[in-house]
Amino acid sequence: QIIYPVPAPLAPPSRYRLFKGSERQLVERSVVTLQASGFYWGPLPTKEAHAMLEREQIGTFLVRDSSQGNHLFSVSIKMESGPVSVRVLFLKGFFWLRELFSDCPVKLLELAVEKCQHTPLRCQNGIQLTLSRPLRRTRILSLQQICRRCIITHHGREGLAELPIQPALRRFIEDFPFKI
Repeated sequence: QIIYPVPAPLAPPSRYRLFKGSERQLVERSVVTLQASGFYWGPLPTKEAHAMLEREQIGTFLVRDSSQGNHLFSVSIKMESGPVSVRVLFLKGFFWLRELFSDCPVKLLELAVEKCQHTPLRCQNGIQLTLSRPLRRTRILSLQQICRRCIITHHGREGLAELPIQPALRRFIEDFPFKI
C-alpha cells in the first residue's frame, strides 16, 4: 500500500492584489499606520459601519477594509442624509479620495479634514462629503496621544527637529505624526 503525504492546506485567498517592491512596503506601512490611528476598523462590513455611524455627529468617519476586492480601504462617513461609504483608490503609489492624494492614508484623511473645514469634497454623483473627526475604537485618548497631537498641531511635522525634547518622546511623536 502506498501512502501519499497529505498536502498542506492552501492559504486562504487574499482579497488584495499582489504588491511588489516599494508598493508592497508602502501598503504594509500604511496598514501599520492605520492600525496605530485607532480609527481603522479592519474587515468591518458596510452595514455595521453605517449602524455605528448612525449615532454619531455629521462628519464623523472611520476607515475599514473595502468590501470590493480591487480596493484596499473604504471610508464610511456620517452625512446629514445618513452614513455613506467611499472607496479609497490606490494608484501608482498614492491613496486617493476624490481630488486629494497622499502616499499615506492617514495623511490623506488629515488633508480631507482640513479641506472640509472650508469646502466639502465633491463626488461624481453630486454628493458632497464632509469629514470632521474620526470614530476611534477607544473614545478617550491617552494623555500622551493628546500631547502628541497638540505638538504636531502647533509645531508641524517639520518643526519636530527644532524642539528640545528627549529622544524617546521624539520617537513617540514621529511614530504617528498626525493631527487627527
